[in-house]
Amino acid sequence: MDVVSKLHRIARQRPDYPAIIDRHGTTTFRDLYLAATQQAQELETHPDHSSGVAVLRATPNAAFFIQVCAALMVGRTPLVLPARVPEAEALRAVQAARRCGCQPWKAVLAVSGHGQVPVLTHGESPTVPRKARALGMRPGGRALFAAPMYLNGPFEFALRQLLLGGCIILTPRFEAEQWLESVRGHKPDWAFLVPTQIQQVWDACPPRAFHSACSSLRLLVHSSAPCPPQLHQRLAAALGPERVAEYYGTTLYDGTFSPYTSRGAGGTPLPDAELRIVDPSRWPVEAGTQGIIEGRSRAGLISHRTDQPCTGRSEWQSVGDLGKRIKDTDRIEVTDVSVPGRAIVAGIKVAVAETHDTLSAHPAVQGCEIRVRPHDRFGSVLSAVVQTTDPSLTPAVLRAWCAQRLTPPQRPHAIELRRTAAFDHTTL
Repeated sequence: MDVVSKLHRIARQRPDYPAIIDRHGTTTFRDLYLAATQQAQELETHPDHSSGVAVLRATPNAAFFIQVCAALMVGRTPLVLPARVPEAEALRAVQAARRCGCQPWKAVLAVSGHGQVPVLTHGESPTVPRKARALGMRPGGRALFAAPMYLNGPFEFALRQLLLGGCIILTPRFEAEQWLESVRGHKPDWAFLVPTQIQQVWDACPPRAFHSACSSLRLLVHSSAPCPPQLHQRLAAALGPERVAEYYGTTLYDGTFSPYTSRGAGGTPLPDAELRIVDPSRWPVEAGTQGIIEGRSRAGLISHRTDQPCTGRSEWQSVGDLGKRIKDTDRIEVTDVSVPGRAIVAGIKVAVAETHDTLSAHPAVQGCEIRVRPHDRFGSVLSAVVQTTDPSLTPAVLRAWCAQRLTPPQRPHAIELRRTAAFDHTTL
């Protein structure tokens, strides 16, 4: 079923049911369908100067998802970008893919090598309930998101929940107290967080208060990085193991789902997702042997980078994560998500080279080094050592430079200036 038909059916069946709850209020399915239809009509009546691509700046509100639905209604590809990332290069890449016959229903940026490239997804429609149901979402359910919508996981999960006929609750940004307030006030039955966020929520209130605040949650799903064992145990004790699950997946392939009730290590691949473990030559290795995780889909869901050809079929792909297959099962245990050139800051994967190149582009910077450091709150952060001969350059100036060009996780948490002999080192 296409997006137009699916939204029309949901709007007809439950017109007054909330589709999106954001800081501005509630948007019903009737409101969503009518607003998206109107925008779709406007798109069709205006010349398409973007070659079938709709560049959308991700914001955690109904207006953004109305734009997404409108683009899908007229067959355009939503290219979802953060607020300050330049669009020209990504737009050209997606346009080129469409000219070659690729018809993706979403395009998002993902870390690849030393930078970010658009990843295109096509094939199985987002209206198909397979993945949403596998992740524990339900028609009529209420899902809470407190992550940037330019990230593949939160964006795709939220869109699938909408097209399943469920409500999405969007917070402007993540703050532990605000998240707890949203859970208490809107009573979601499903929520998505990353382990560093869960730790902050846990630190914000006692275990009993955490249990009480999350009483409406049927399932709390976490992803992005492995959950520390101690936090894993606390969650299971506070909520009950049947109400917590871990999802592992990437922009290139569906991954595994592991309820805390599961016995043993690892997670089971989602329905119609295939995972294997290979050596550096891409030959499969025996169960219990660590290797590179590769994945592909049997459901017709195809994802690939714009610098890869669109073959029209699902290929084995990897982002460099390591794991091993549990003997005599199809379960996969993720053992290492540390990839050279990539850091995970507050649950978000960033390319270290992008931060380096952005700082190096400042006219007063002669050179810089980017380091990845552990951090109690965010798991890890970036820091920068910058060489300069300019006496007027300060960390504040460089912070403002980065704020105009990088997302918050990409920005250096600390900046050290190293000047020539006439000036002292400055650190902030």
